[in-house]
Amino acid sequence: MSYLKVSGTKIVDGNGKEVILRGAGLGGWMNMENFISGYPGCEFQIRAALADVVGEKKRDLFFDKFLEYFFTDKDAAFFKSLGLNCIRIPFNYRHFEDDMNPRVLKTEGFKHLDRVVDVCAKHGIYTILDLHTAPGGQNTDWHSDAGTHMANFWVHKDHQDRTIWLWQELAKHYKDNTWIAGYNPLNEPTDPYQTRLIDFYNRVYAAIREIDPHHALFLDELGEYGVFHP
Repeated sequence: MSYLKVSGTKIVDGNGKEVILRGAGLGGWMNMENFISGYPGCEFQIRAALADVVGEKKRDLFFDKFLEYFFTDKDAAFFKSLGLNCIRIPFNYRHFEDDMNPRVLKTEGFKHLDRVVDVCAKHGIYTILDLHTAPGGQNTDWHSDAGTHMANFWVHKDHQDRTIWLWQELAKHYKDNTWIAGYNPLNEPTDPYQTRLIDFYNRVYAAIREIDPHHALFLDELGEYGVFHP
């Protein structure tokens, strides 16, 4: 099976035939959002509160099972039965790196992401990997999981450097997977000056291409899901 690639304004397969991606996003799963899951506050706060009540071990078991049962083979089969062929998977950087232990890869983060990518592939469904929450918060909303309502991603370069590092680790892991339609490096960025967003996109594009020359990149414009690049 060939990689999908960008040709002009179209996405095509290895034979140059246009592939129209029809699908939805797997919201509330590897990036919990309060308006989807129905809880107050940010995900990191909910995880901390549960640990205070039942302890870290039981908290971790709960969320491991939450991730396991949220999306299963039957869900992928139902999705396919609707005539859809693509799922955008939002994920939180905290599954792969800790603020208190930066640039140390948490390989357990791949456990559920790999499982869903594979189960979707089994049913002929492409996936798009979407970094929905970046260090520092790339926007001011709840779903950036920063807890500050400030987009500090744009004012502290190390947040951006860590995100570049993470995408290189993700590219190493997924570069040979042709069922991944592409990477979405940053969800809904809200850089008020715009220039910092362009600089970041130039950096992350080059960093990913050092490792993975194949997968398309889907780049959000300011606060919107936007353009794609080869």
